[in-house]
Amino acid sequence: MNGESDSGKALNIALTALVIIFAVWLVSPFFVLDESDDSRINSYRLFFGLMIMIGFVGKSLWDVLAPQGLAKKVSNTKAIILIALIIVVLGFVVFTVARAVSFYLGSAVASDASQFLP
Repeated sequence: MNGESDSGKALNIALTALVIIFAVWLVSPFFVLDESDDSRINSYRLFFGLMIMIGFVGKSLWDVLAPQGLAKKVSNTKAIILIALIIVVLGFVVFTVARAVSFYLGSAVASDASQFLP
């Protein structure tokens, strides 16, 4: 019975890591973006990647905070680790949004400048 529990935990951790890696791949063009790059970047890709990350943060907060009032308690170590991970993921989300906004504003200014310069 303990082996089933360990394999279930390992599967849960592996799936969570896979989802986070997929979300990072979705938003990767925005944090390795070169200012001279004129390629078209898909906004849907950014949206879905950020939504997966924000959903992960919500799920993690629920996993940490919801069982506290129930019979099953969460260890303090697990709570601290998950909150640290949440802070890292939210920092990454803010950084990615800032890079995307910078790219879109820069491309808008360049587009306007190209229309009005001879």
